Amino acid sequence: MSLAVLDILRGLQSVVLILGLIVVYYASKGYRKTKSKSLLFLALGFVFVAVGAALAGLFFEFLNYDLTSVAAIEAGAEVVGFSLIVYSIVGSRD
Repeated sequence: MSLAVLDILRGLQSVVLILGLIVVYYASKGYRKTKSKSLLFLALGFVFVAVGAALAGLFFEFLNYDLTSVAAIEAGAEVVGFSLIVYSIVGSRD
């Protein structure tokens, strides 16, 4: 993979992490204020989505995992994260 493509991937992974952590911050702030379980599950879901993306990038960069393994790690974290987000919207009863 060329250096330019890797730089773009690094940048996008960083943006995903930053935006995800911003959502986590506000959802957890809302949870502390309201004690709403929906907001707690929303925050946890975005933790998995954001951190999963970051971990995938770190595994690729520093632990020399191949792209298939990294994609599997990221997809697994996203499945857990989005499942928690869906539960926060439709399944959680406060």
